This record gives sequence, structure tokens and C-alpha cells, in this order.
Amino acid sequence: MKKKMTIIFLSLAASIFLCSEAFSAWTQAKGHSYNSLGFSYYKTTKKFTTMEKTPKFNDEIMQYEEGDVASTHGELIRREEEEFTSKKITYYGEYGIIDTLTVIASIPWDWQKSNDAEKYGDNDGPSGIGDINLGLRYNLTQSLLGSGTVMSVQGEVKIPEAYKYENPLTHLSLGDGQYDASLLLQLGRGIGKGYAVFSGGYKYRFENEKIQDHEFKPSDQFKASISGGYALTPKISLLASLDWFRSVGNAKVSNELIANAPEAGIKAEHAEGELIKDSLGLEPYDLNWFIGVQYSITDTVQVVASYNTDLDGIGPFKTENYGLGETFGLSLVYIH
Repeated sequence: MKKKMTIIFLSLAASIFLCSEAFSAWTQAKGHSYNSLGFSYYKTTKKFTTMEKTPKFNDEIMQYEEGDVASTHGELIRREEEEFTSKKITYYGEYGIIDTLTVIASIPWDWQKSNDAEKYGDNDGPSGIGDINLGLRYNLTQSLLGSGTVMSVQGEVKIPEAYKYENPLTHLSLGDGQYDASLLLQLGRGIGKGYAVFSGGYKYRFENEKIQDHEFKPSDQFKASISGGYALTPKISLLASLDWFRSVGNAKVSNELIANAPEAGIKAEHAEGELIKDSLGLEPYDLNWFIGVQYSITDTVQVVASYNTDLDGIGPFKTENYGLGETFGLSLVYIH
């Protein structure tokens, strides 16, 4: 019975990991695996931003519209942006090397489209393999201080080598083109027919030096999530999570990139701040909510339908300088 409940927890938790980046605390048993092939559709047409723009009068349409940036530290508002969509097929897998150590891999095939790319690039957006994520999860204890709470540590590396990185001022790429390294501490506990997980940690973001005179470094981030799952019936389970990250504020752009900012129509006066907080999105904050339903076809095959969206947030948990997007997902899961 205990082994069966552990499999349920692993199944539910890994489903949340796949769909919302909330991390499971459980490791796979030696020789066992969790495999998911999922399709997701993401769309955003709005952004939470601190860019304050001066209005200008358009003589052709006889009305005011947004002008140049007056300040990069204005009041936080929602603003209409060029539409961006991403259709993605992702393989996510976990494999137990030993009972206490699990290897993790995530490989996406992404189709991106942006009206901004139509403005500056040769086509409407790139497609292909995006950022590949590889990681390890190690179980520190099955019962923290005798409480029944599982505690694990997870390390993960984002690898941006599967796609061509283009000029970030004029073209859309399948990722930021630089490496990330994350370290997280995870606590998980079974509760009746469900489970709960807390995850917290730090993401270090390396510098992007792929294009000469266009170097930049995204800000490092603090990350945290609370997630859970509950078996409504023997075959249907409800999944939910709340995910948050906050940039620490150490983003930087090279002087050469600032000098090249007019390529994207950015004025010199606020070029550094606009590149960091808006055009390249190097210092975002985000609060994201996820909900999903899992249906067990058999003991080893499941289907997960999910939805998640960015939230306004409050205080230090506000979403800032980040897109207001929605993601719809459908995944087929096989557990061995």
C-alpha cells in the first residue's frame, strides 16, 4: 500500500513539474522511470511593465498613441504588446539511477511567432529544439526529523546549444542563448489521498557572449513554489501549484549593445534601462498559477490536461516587466 501511494505521489508531482515548473521532492526507484510527451500552446498580448511612455499625437489617425520612453521606473501597469505565441512539444523524463538519485531531462520542440519578428526579421518566428534542461535530484531523507516529510535537493542546467542564436535587437530566438544553473531544496509530504510540495532555491544565469558587441547577462533569480495533488476518484486527480520567481537585480548589458540599441528603435537616453527591463526582459518578476486534471487510463498510462496563467500578484510577489500569458497543455504520461 505504501509503495502504491508513493507511485501516486510521484505521478501527480511529476505532472505538475512538467506543466508548471514546480519541482517534485520524490525520487524514482532504481530502474524506474517517468516519461511524458506534452503539447502546450502559449499566447500573450499584454505585459506588466514599468516603462513610462510619453503620449504623441498621430496626425494620420487623429488620436494620441504611445511615444518614446520617458522613464524605466514608472508606475507598474498593464500594456498592450505585440502578440507572441509558442506551440511546443516537450519530452520530459525521469530515471532512477539508484533509489535516492534520479536523472531528469526536458527537451522541447518549439514553434514561435511574434509580430515583432515580422517587423524586424525575415520571417514570423523560429522553430526547432529550444533550451534543453538536464538535472539530478537526490533524496536527503525520507522522513525529516521523523515527520514523514521527504527532503531532496535538485540541481539543473539549461543548455542553449541546440538552436541558432540571432541578434536579440532584431530577431526572435528559441531562448536567451545563455546557460542557467539552478539549485533547489524540496520538501514533500503525502496527505491522505494527495500530497503537497514546497520548493525553493536560486537560479544563476550566465552571460550571453554569442554575438560580438551584443553581450548581456540576465539577472539571477530567487525561485519558490507551492504545489499539490489530490485523487478525486481512483482515476481522476486534481493538480495545482503557485510558482514565483524574483530577479535579484544584477542584469547588465555591454556598452556596445547599448550603442547598437537604435537598431531596434531604442533611444539612447534610456537605452540601458529599456534593454534590461523591456526589450530583452533581463530583470522580470513573475507569479504564476497552474491547475490540471489527470486521468489514469491504466496504472502506468495517464493523460494530463492543464492551464496556467500569470497573475498580478501583490507586494514583493507582483509580476513586473514580464508578459501576461496563458498556457494550455495536454500530456501523455507513461510510468515504468
